[in-house]
Amino acid sequence: MLIGIVYHVALSFAAGLPWVVQDVAQAKWPFVFQAWVHGFRMQLFMIVSGFFTAMLWRKKGLKAVLWQRCQRVLFPCLLGLITVVPAMNWAVGFAFGRAASAPPASTSAVEPASASLWAALQLGDLKAAAGHLAVDGSLTNLHQLFGLPPLQWAALNGQRDALALLLDRGAPVNGRSRDGHTALHGAAFMGHAESVRLLLERGADVNAASNNGETPLHNAGVDFDAVRYISGLLGLQVDQAQWVEGRKTVRAQLEAAGARASVVSAGPPGSRGRNLWDILVNQPVFVLIWFLWFLVWLIAIFAIYALLAQRFGWKVRSHWLILTPANLLWLVPLTLAPTALMGTGVGIGPDTSMGIIPMPHVLLYYVLFFFFGAIYYDCDDREGRLGASWRWMLPLTLLVVFPLALEFATGTFGFRDFLLPKAWQRPSSVLFQSLFAWMMAFSSIGLSRSLITRESYLIRYLSDSAYWLYLAHLPLCIAGQAVISQWRAPVWVKLPVFSLVLTAFLLLTYHFLVRYTWVGKLLNGPRKRPQAPAVPANATPSC
Repeated sequence: MLIGIVYHVALSFAAGLPWVVQDVAQAKWPFVFQAWVHGFRMQLFMIVSGFFTAMLWRKKGLKAVLWQRCQRVLFPCLLGLITVVPAMNWAVGFAFGRAASAPPASTSAVEPASASLWAALQLGDLKAAAGHLAVDGSLTNLHQLFGLPPLQWAALNGQRDALALLLDRGAPVNGRSRDGHTALHGAAFMGHAESVRLLLERGADVNAASNNGETPLHNAGVDFDAVRYISGLLGLQVDQAQWVEGRKTVRAQLEAAGARASVVSAGPPGSRGRNLWDILVNQPVFVLIWFLWFLVWLIAIFAIYALLAQRFGWKVRSHWLILTPANLLWLVPLTLAPTALMGTGVGIGPDTSMGIIPMPHVLLYYVLFFFFGAIYYDCDDREGRLGASWRWMLPLTLLVVFPLALEFATGTFGFRDFLLPKAWQRPSSVLFQSLFAWMMAFSSIGLSRSLITRESYLIRYLSDSAYWLYLAHLPLCIAGQAVISQWRAPVWVKLPVFSLVLTAFLLLTYHFLVRYTWVGKLLNGPRKRPQAPAVPANATPSC
């Protein structure tokens, strides 16, 4: 939870990463750092959660588990819907308001046009773009982070001349992004009327449906807050007054061409149900508190397992295939399939699912980590065999497995094409991502055991506070990022200083406003204030 604070602070400093705030000081190493954190943090959290869920069940029974998890997980999650989520919305709006008032030249760090086709299209540099188009596959390759084809990227940026260049070179006018949107969707979303006109003239499908059944006319009706949010993630500039006028023209153009606001998505009978499914899965309801909602689902699944285990007497015994590095032989293959379905867009690591119904592949992924923690409890590993190999496993993970996982996924270090042909890069990344998640989790467990050998009041206090700190940090983090985004200071100064200040402030709020209140009781159970030792009435004061 604590490293998650630094992770979110780093997002605005990570060059090339989509985030709502783009700091003027950016570098590549925060991108690498956040990829490292995202690749194992929540997986380790789920292992720990599964372990303590099984411990409570074995000691106090299933009813005690369900009631305790309602108090510590379900109730805070529901309360978060009316506190944390609105605070997040306010923070995002505040950040975009600050960005709108910032000098245009310093709102984000854009690569020079010579760096890539994407930079050339964003800047409208046709000469540089033409040079990049000489590379095979450049017209159809998707952006490695955003999953967009070049034509859609130019449309989102409102670069009409760049659109014309791409179309003249043979770019498919109805080419799809990873989520099924076309360039016409993008231009309509951003209110770029001239781009919409050109795309319609070149034969764009006015009723093309995305994976969620959204048409360009539907995108032309999305409110400005959503546009501002998505624009911030993509690092795009949007002027509200121009957008409002552009949207009026765009809607008229689309309606004149016979556009509909929605279409029934292609699929088997019952497609309306499919559209409802897409809404329940993809609509971001839980935002920062998605992990609590996932725990609710995991506890429900665990309850079924517990009932069956009690009925049939299941109990996993200590075994070398669970407690030694040999566990990788079966754990890694299990996670390959859900990992292969991930389209994170942030380097490596699992997708974030914020809908009412979790994305099935993401839920399956976390089920594997959660239930490993549960069966690990039954192994009664008092000798600490799990993670005991951390002294060699941790260096191997950090120096070999992680760099390969990140490189094969994103090409961050620039050597993947020398190691493997393109067809093998994605499968290799999936393999190394799975290895990294498990190896880093086990190494963390082993390292923690070696460092924390006895009970510590400080560790206990930080453990208690971490729940509150994580729930409260992100709105403050985004607002703070917006405030300091234009300050001229190097990344290696701004990132750690802001992380420390934010964490210290949150610790103060925890100690004075949360720990001994009903909020602290809800999150961690009751905590008693330390009492001064009683002084006997007949005691003689010392000199």
